[in-house]
Amino acid sequence: MKHAPVKQPCSVMLAALALSLTACATKPPTQPVASPQLPPPPSLSTPIPSLSYSESAAAVIKSWRTRLTATVLMSEPSSKPGQ
Repeated sequence: MKHAPVKQPCSVMLAALALSLTACATKPPTQPVASPQLPPPPSLSTPIPSLSYSESAAAVIKSWRTRLTATVLMSEPSSKPGQ
């Protein structure tokens, strides 16, 4: 019994598939990325702030809130906002 000849497009597609699979499999492994270096520690002559960041931020927010509520629109309630 004779086998039917394989169509040319099928054999081309099979060859292309085999080449693409082998091309994906032969990629070299990537080198790990080096970790960034840490910055140098602060010098011992750097002065330490007298207030902590949280305390200075709270003072700035308090002054901002005071200035905001001191405006005419915020100090007088209005029945028609925006007027």
